[in-house]
Amino acid sequence: MFRAEPRLTPSPGGMRAACHALMAGILLLGMTIAGLAAPAETPNPLAPLDTSSPSATFQSFVSQAKTIEARYTEYVADKTSAKAAALAASVDRMRRLLDLEGLPPATRDKVGGAAFGYLADILVRIPDVPVAAIPGAPGKDWGKLPDKWEIPGTEIAIARVADGPRAGDYLFTGQSVERLPVFHALIIADPPLRPTASLNWHDEGARLTGPVFPDTLIRSLPEPLQRTVLDTPAWKVVLASAIGVLVLVVTGVWAMLMRRLAGRSGHAAGLFFRLTTPLLLAGLAYVSDVFIQEQVNVSGDFAIGESLFAAAVLYVAGAWAAWIACFLVVEAIIASPSIPDNSYDAHLLRLVARVGAILAAGAVVIYGANDIGIPALGLVAGLGVGGFALALASQSTVENLFGGVSIFADRPFRVGDHIDYGGGGGRVEVVGPRSSRIRALDGTLITVPNGDLAKMHIINYTRRDKCLFLHTLGLRYETSPEQFEWLMDALRQRLRDHPMVEHAHGMPRVALTSFGDSAINIELRAYILTADYSEFLAIQGKLILDIMRIVETAGTGFAFPSQTAYLARDTGIDEATKGRIEEEIRQRHGAPATGDGQAPAARD
Repeated sequence: MFRAEPRLTPSPGGMRAACHALMAGILLLGMTIAGLAAPAETPNPLAPLDTSSPSATFQSFVSQAKTIEARYTEYVADKTSAKAAALAASVDRMRRLLDLEGLPPATRDKVGGAAFGYLADILVRIPDVPVAAIPGAPGKDWGKLPDKWEIPGTEIAIARVADGPRAGDYLFTGQSVERLPVFHALIIADPPLRPTASLNWHDEGARLTGPVFPDTLIRSLPEPLQRTVLDTPAWKVVLASAIGVLVLVVTGVWAMLMRRLAGRSGHAAGLFFRLTTPLLLAGLAYVSDVFIQEQVNVSGDFAIGESLFAAAVLYVAGAWAAWIACFLVVEAIIASPSIPDNSYDAHLLRLVARVGAILAAGAVVIYGANDIGIPALGLVAGLGVGGFALALASQSTVENLFGGVSIFADRPFRVGDHIDYGGGGGRVEVVGPRSSRIRALDGTLITVPNGDLAKMHIINYTRRDKCLFLHTLGLRYETSPEQFEWLMDALRQRLRDHPMVEHAHGMPRVALTSFGDSAINIELRAYILTADYSEFLAIQGKLILDIMRIVETAGTGFAFPSQTAYLARDTGIDEATKGRIEEEIRQRHGAPATGDGQAPAARD
């Protein structure tokens, strides 16, 4: 590197510059002599910088600036990783003198590093500040120190931090750090008033590269690539952008390959393949960001944009990975033999995974948003207001989601159960978070919103422990009482003899129930000890055939809704019985008897 000599002019400012340069030379000579007279004391690199007063903070910056200048000169002379690390450690230590709390965490390092170049260039171009005049300088009782002190002739302030982890420390204010680029642009054209290793520390920082890039290679680049774009050399902008595009392309190709592998695999294996995509994206983004920051060393506005973009990619990849990981854990549990894939518990676990994935990904996104400068509280409040508006706009969807939770909690049915509900019936195939799918008996697939299904009366045939055998026999009116007695005993005995018929609580039961329009009805009621509907149908079929044989053996038959026409002369009413009844009624009322048992003649 080179040491710039100040330009001398006959103006008063030039004379002041010459005087300051002479005084600085004398001061440096005195320090050199003192250094020869006494052994140099190596500063403790772990000792915290003194920020107890404006004077202490200002002197800490001057001291740290000299350290950075020395290590920068050593690094430029011999670009090694060790010297680069030492220089970076000195710059990071200098950031402790700046109040960067108002900046997004993702950009604090870059803004703090750039602040050194701006501040060093500014301080070397303004008159010396008398150390004794700075509040808190040793050798004077200052009493209560002021809350804020500005460097004379500037708006650059050092102020006491009111709260937070650095409360009580005096730091260069955030407003001053924010305006340093403006101050730097106004003064950089002026000549330095004191010796400095560089005329423009800010430009030196922009041109600086890591050990990977030799200076001879940088100097051999075409002139257009060495021009400044967004406060960064153009070749750095091109290289950093190319690295970012390469990361996205590689991740996209990998995602397509993993999607194909996932399609050929099971649930858990497929999710594992999918999980590798966000992990690869996060790894490539992190390595690329470290390479760009430490080797390419972008600066200025482009560096801030690159830091924000890299942080956003990392957090998006983290949220993506958290989302898939929740489902992967659940699918790994479901893959165990104890939980069938389409069971109720499996669907409940998948619902839990969905909720957990939303919470995990949301937490990563909120944390990442706070890191890149979007306040977490504001984001949460915005999500709350937006969620309330969304809930109002999608009330039915929310109702269905809560209906799904209710179904999962109450468990009125499982996947595979045969149910009847308000609108029909069938076999349950899927119980999802928003709706359930039911396969009807005719093979059609019915999708029922969970909100509606949770309000219906549901009959679950699969969950019954036995099946009811209930039939009514309509027998002909010509059947005699004796035939009915024999028939009922035979039917009752047949039901009792069957091994699958329950014997309890007065069952099985065979009873005459009613006189129908065309038949005398017998009701048969029994419980078949099976929950398998197919087995019940087979048993019921055999019993019905046996009943038909018993009815035939009894010499009777089943009645049909019909009318019988008798082709014979109607004898009318029994006249003898009629006359006897009428005679009894007349005697009861005191009327004279006719003596012939006939009804009296009608009067004219």
